[in-house]
Amino acid sequence: MKIITILITLVAFAVLVGCNKTKEPTLPAFEGMANLEVDKDFSWSSSLNGKLIVVFDNPNNVSTELEYLMIVDTDNVIIDRTDIENGKAEFLLLLPQNKDYFLYFPITEDKLKINGPGTITMTLGNNTNKAIPVNKSTEVVTCTTCESPIINAGGELPVIPSNYAIRSEADVPGWETTATDGKIELWVSGFNGVPAQEGRQFFELNANQVAALYQELCLEPGSTIHWSVWHRGRQGVDVAEVLIGSSVQDAVFQASMSDGKTAWGKYSGSYNVPLGQTTTFFVFNSVSSAGGNRSIGNFLDNFEVSCDFDGDGIIDRWDDYPDDPDATTTSYFPEAGKQVLAFEDLWPYLGDFDFNDLVLSNQAVIKKNSSGKPLEANFTISIDAIGASYANGFAMMLYTNDKQPFANNIIQSVSGDVSLDPNNVNGLIITNDVFETTNNRYQNNGIGAMGVPDTLRFSITFNENAAEFIPEIYLFRTNDRGLEVHQSGFPKTSTANPDYFTTGNDAGDYKTTNGLPWAMEIIVDGIYKCPIEKVDILIAYPQFEGWATSNGSNNPTWYLNPIEDKVVTINLE
Repeated sequence: MKIITILITLVAFAVLVGCNKTKEPTLPAFEGMANLEVDKDFSWSSSLNGKLIVVFDNPNNVSTELEYLMIVDTDNVIIDRTDIENGKAEFLLLLPQNKDYFLYFPITEDKLKINGPGTITMTLGNNTNKAIPVNKSTEVVTCTTCESPIINAGGELPVIPSNYAIRSEADVPGWETTATDGKIELWVSGFNGVPAQEGRQFFELNANQVAALYQELCLEPGSTIHWSVWHRGRQGVDVAEVLIGSSVQDAVFQASMSDGKTAWGKYSGSYNVPLGQTTTFFVFNSVSSAGGNRSIGNFLDNFEVSCDFDGDGIIDRWDDYPDDPDATTTSYFPEAGKQVLAFEDLWPYLGDFDFNDLVLSNQAVIKKNSSGKPLEANFTISIDAIGASYANGFAMMLYTNDKQPFANNIIQSVSGDVSLDPNNVNGLIITNDVFETTNNRYQNNGIGAMGVPDTLRFSITFNENAAEFIPEIYLFRTNDRGLEVHQSGFPKTSTANPDYFTTGNDAGDYKTTNGLPWAMEIIVDGIYKCPIEKVDILIAYPQFEGWATSNGSNNPTWYLNPIEDKVVTINLE
């Protein structure tokens, strides 16, 4: 695999919250959040997060296998997408709760609102996008392009009332035949006990005589196309062949199809359009039929022809980088909005629960190849609040989607304003001291601070071991590297000092015995307002308590409803 350098941009910006506070572990915790009793398994992530499994109710027999299912927002912007395999699709959600998101199946244009992780059934409507009516003509303008997939791919037009019909090729959009009578035969799903592979109708290759069925395509010379088709026998094992070329007569053999009468078989391949070939014919030819009568048999359905100009295996319609054979897809972390991380830094002792000792917002754009492996990622991380008097740094670990360490190193090299963590595989030190990063340009006044942090830029090169990852940003004490503060659910690093665990108020997993954290995650689309110094987050956000004590079920957008004189706006737009 070609190694590609990742440019990760760390932009520190926005309102920086500071304060004159001296923290000592022996000080009593404020009344308020310290008294909450919270489920020990609560994630402390204000987001739609977790695995979403989608299964389908498919009454119209729409083809779904290896088709894309997408997540879109209210403006139909694609947020994420995945293949449907074996009748289901899976997403790892990380979405804001202050905006609506939907599952979207482009073939039928069905949409379904996402309410959270779990298993959901999506009902699919008619296969409208594959039945494209056109006026038949002998002129080249009738053939298809990469922007318009193969016409009438499943034989859904013209609509046959019942059973079967033999129609003139002039009545069948997209398709022609070499039969001297110009007839094409269509069957309705269920006739004689034969179901369509998808949709309502399908073709029988020969109507009244042995002939070829074909369609003319307008394809880019020098490009690569991917094709697939489903085949089935009528009375027994039928055999047909796929040919592609510059004309029906000159079409070149691509595949032989041989199937019995009990199931549909799928056949697929690739074809490189020769330079100078301005028109391409997709041809199906009968070879044999059970019983020896070649004028019957060889059912065909659900043709797919798609363009792949760069030959990377992802069709141009879904390729974010159609001219780059190494890259195919752009994904995001989080899937939408920004990740806000709010820390208390007195671990393993309780603090004042204003959650402003360090507040960061993070967003990443990740480029992947056709296998889903990351090639590069561009991070934007802003230091939004520093309410601590201790000197702290922050770092990043790259974990699997299960929040576990990778078995191997996935980072090839780094450059720029960053360093590899020498003590942690797949670890990065972003800054050892936040105050130094911001050039100490703070005027701590108890409410806000003036000063714009510096901008740090660094690059990473992933190696061949790379896979999908979750970036976890955590806090550490500048003068005591073994004191780390992580989000609950993430492991400590190899540099964490085990002597700190289960001391003070820590129960051993970066939570107290009553389930309280030292770090929280908020996935937000828009503005987050940080509590001012020494204001308990329960005071700043009255809905917070109901959210926390209900395990996140109640008040999911608590962060939209603060007491305005208890917070400072952090600009996330």
